[in-house]
Order: sequence, then C-alpha cells, then structure tokens
Amino acid sequence: MNKWIKYISISIVGISLSACGDNFLDIKPLSIYTPENVYVDKEGFDGVLINLRKGLRADFYGQGGGLGAELIASDIAISANKQQDAIHNFDTQVLPTGTGATYDFHEIWDRGFKQVRNANVILARIDGGHFDSEKIKNAIIAEAYFHRAYWYYRFVNLFGDVPFLNNEYTEPKFNFYTHSRKAILHKITEDMKFAVQWLPQTVVSGAVSQGAGYHLLAKIQLADSDFEGAVQSASAVIEGGLYALMTSRFGVDASDPLYNTIWDLHQKENKSSSLNKEGILVVQDRFGFPDAEAANGTRSMRKFVPAWWNTYIKDPNGKRGMIDTRGNEFLIKVGRGVGYVRPCSYHNYEIWKNAGNDLRHNNTVNWFSTDKFIYNNPASKYFGQPVDIQYTNPIDTIHCWYPFPYYKVYVEDEELPDSPEGGHSDWYVFRLAETYLIRAEAYFWLNQKDKASKDINAVRSRANATPISSNEVTIKYILDERARELFAEEFRKSEITRIAFIMAEKGVNGYSLQDFSKKNFWYDHVMEKNEFYKADGKILWGPNVYKISPFHVLWPIPANAIDSNTGGVINQNIGYVGCEKNGVPLETIDNNQ
Repeated sequence: MNKWIKYISISIVGISLSACGDNFLDIKPLSIYTPENVYVDKEGFDGVLINLRKGLRADFYGQGGGLGAELIASDIAISANKQQDAIHNFDTQVLPTGTGATYDFHEIWDRGFKQVRNANVILARIDGGHFDSEKIKNAIIAEAYFHRAYWYYRFVNLFGDVPFLNNEYTEPKFNFYTHSRKAILHKITEDMKFAVQWLPQTVVSGAVSQGAGYHLLAKIQLADSDFEGAVQSASAVIEGGLYALMTSRFGVDASDPLYNTIWDLHQKENKSSSLNKEGILVVQDRFGFPDAEAANGTRSMRKFVPAWWNTYIKDPNGKRGMIDTRGNEFLIKVGRGVGYVRPCSYHNYEIWKNAGNDLRHNNTVNWFSTDKFIYNNPASKYFGQPVDIQYTNPIDTIHCWYPFPYYKVYVEDEELPDSPEGGHSDWYVFRLAETYLIRAEAYFWLNQKDKASKDINAVRSRANATPISSNEVTIKYILDERARELFAEEFRKSEITRIAFIMAEKGVNGYSLQDFSKKNFWYDHVMEKNEFYKADGKILWGPNVYKISPFHVLWPIPANAIDSNTGGVINQNIGYVGCEKNGVPLETIDNNQ
C-alpha cells in the first residue's frame, strides 16, 4: 500500500486557486505509477482516501494551527504569546496578504483546497475503475463526498462565499468564480445525502463511518437552516445503536478510583479504543509509526498551558518563583506551556459559576485551578508553597497565570519526557456529545425547548452536572454547554459564525445578511464574553493590542488566490482591501466548475 500513498501524495496536479507555494506542475510522477494504472481498483482509490484522512489531522496538531486560529477568533480565548506573528490585533494582522505564522489563517484555505482537489480526483476518475461491486464503488464516492463537504463546511463559515470546485483539474485554471454560501450548502447537503446511504457503519480507526457522515450532514443542515433535517440526521447517530455517551469507567485508568469517566474519555489510549462508544471520527497519531504519526504531536501542553515557568511570577521577596529546569517534577506534571491559546474569563470562570459536581470542572484531577501552581524554584524561600499572585505584575498574568482543563490537554510526551509540550495522541473530530448538542440547537430553532433541554441534559448528566429546565434553553446557553464540553475539540469560530448567519437570515435582534459584515452575532457575542477584545485596543501585549472588528466575522480570502485568477472573479470579503472589485456570486453549481 505504501507505494500508492507515496505516489498520490506528491503527484496530484495543483490549480491556481490555492495560494500555497507548492508548484505541483513541476513534480514528476514516480516510476510507472501514472494515474492510468493507479486509479483502476479499490486499492488505488484507497490510497487517496488515506491521504484525505491524514489531511484532517493538521488542524489539531502543532502549537497553533487551525484549531488554535479558530479559538483565538472567538469568545473563548486569545493568543497570550508575545511574538510578533501571534495574532492579537485582527485589524492590522489578519489581512488578505498574510497572517501570523503561528496561526496562519491562509493555511486553512490552502490545506482545505488541496483536500478538495484530492477528493475531486476520486470523483472524476471513479467511473474508470473496476470494482467487485457497486457497493464498494459507492462507498469510495461517499467518503470523497464527505471530505469535500467537510472542508466546504469550514470554508463557508470562515470565508463565506467561495469558489466551488466540482471537477479535477489537470492543468492550471485561472477563471474561477465565487459561489454563494447558500449554493454551496445546498450542494454539499445533496452530496452528503448520497454519502450516508453508502458509508459503512463500522470502520477501522480514523476512517469515515456512516455515523460521521450523518454528524456532518446535521451540521450542514443547521448551517442551511434546515432544522428538521438536522434533527433527523443527528437522531440517526444518537438512536442508531452504534454510539453511546460513555457513562461508566473504561480504558487505561479504569481501576484507579482517583479518576472518573470524563478523565477516561480524553486519555490518548482510550480515544480510539473499541470500548469507547462515543468517538465518531478520531484522527490518528501514533508515536513511532511513521504512517500514523503527526509531526510534532499534539503540542497540547505547549498550546493551552500558561507560561507559568517564565520570569514573570515572583515570590513575596520579589525573586523568581518558577523555573523550567528539565526533569523538574512540576514541569513534568504540567508541561512547558507558552499560552498560544489562552482561555478568557468566560471559559475559565463564567461558565462554571454553578458547576456544582460537574466532573468537567473537578478540581481533584480534571481541572487545573490556579491554586495548584506552586513555587518550584529551589532558590526561593517559598519553594513548595502555593503561588501568591499578588506579587506578580497583573498584566503578566495574561501569559503565565490562568486555569485550564488538565484532563484534555495533558498528553504524555514521548519525545520530550523531561520537558513535555504534549506528545502524540489521537484527537476527536466528531464526538457523540456534540451530536446531542447539534440536535439540541436544532430543537431550539424549532422552538421545541423541552426536547432541546433533554439533549443538553444527556450531556450534563453524564458529567454529573445539574440538569437544566426548558426555560433555561437559549442559544447562548447552548454555546456555554459547547464551551464546557468541547473546548479544544470544536472549531469555535466556525460554529458562532454559523449561528450568526442563521440569526441574520431570521432577522433576529436586528441582524441581516445585507449588513452582515457591519453588524452580526459573532462580533457582539465575542465582545460580550471576551474581555481582551472587549477592551477594544486598550490592552497592549507584546507589540500589538487586542482588537477585532465586525467584518472579521469572515476571514480574508488570500490575495494570491484572487490576484492569480486573471480570467475570473473571486470575491474578497467586505472590510478587506479588494472587496470593491466583487461580482455577484454564482447561485448554480454545475459540472463545468
């Protein structure tokens, strides 16, 4: 199988739409593995599917990445890193010409369209293959549709209107046109309705199942305001009999009474375990296995943990209180964080005000509260005592002092065991708890709050949290519950923007599609919940202030993609340089595009 993977990963022809630097046209195929003798049977097409599955990983691994970019563009977090390329001021740093290297928003565009192109290779060549049955052929088509729809769901909630690629291109193309977000949603809904009929119910870890297909379809239907459809698709997963919320101890630490089910759910050995009935789609990362190893691993302890070891934290005598000497016991336990994704008070405190016995906020093992930080510098007179933060400059606590969900971000580091940054681990893409919250939101829009509260309470009860009443169900409460349950899993910015589009379509609170880039729920909600952006440029950290504007509800289309498209029109989003050249988005997607 390796020879197929090797060929496919380097020889698929690029198109000018992507802004990446790879020049696919200069790359020569290896040996005799030409498209004509690769795309002939199931094994050949499986090679492309394996590449597509691997392509899902990048957002979840590394120190910034797509997940980090979405979190710092939301109500939930900011970048606490001081580096020049760390995104603080969206007005000056998130531009069509480029963004910070740590959170390269353009990289999501590049990577996503590469995935779309690879999916289109399958769809364009599948009829030339030979298969033992129509079922096998249709299952391959179904997964290709899934991957294409997965990325377009991201695109329409990050960038809005974008070109829809419906063909394989074997030579440069310079005449793309923007399609409307609605047209794209209709198209990927149609594709996914086919896909869920043919995706297999059970699959090997990392592959796409029928459950993953229905989960994605439910998200797409929500985005398209098809709330009845979203309920039906989510119900197909929830009530299908293959998945269940994990309510009992399982896996590697199951016999240790110190821990609990929530802990078990997020341990790396358990995420793809056959005992785990909650994982719907889980990307794979195995240390020491090149074909299944993500470069650098999760880096979760570097990304989400504060830079507690920095010189910022002082003891009562004004001396350095914390150190990161390799092998230090506290360092090994907590990890050498740098705060690339620093949760704000909304996530750290507000959503937990009435936490009670919620296991997700269990201070014994799951939640790392600030009172767990201890002076670990042997040279300090206060060595081993809890840190008293009053002796540290308050502004410095942006970087070095905040709580975090230990059970999610702790990943034993095989490569840096004495100075861990977060090692290799599988990571959830879709999990059944989110399916319940998707259906709860659909019920909310249908004004069936009794059913919405029942789904929310399924998630809350599993976490030993107090159930809520139907009167408490609001869209903001659903976002609160998503924040409690899905931190470091969901693409938060995409989900809030999706809700903003629904509100604009429905005219809720004066929102409209006509003024979407001037007034929208995403901006208002972020400014309400995120104290750093709420300060509106008054908090300076490193070389930049924290600042966002309403038009950042949609990210800029990379200038390279627009400028190289000399024979067509790719629209720029309102608020960014170049939007004055926009045309009317296409409303029809056909086979010529």
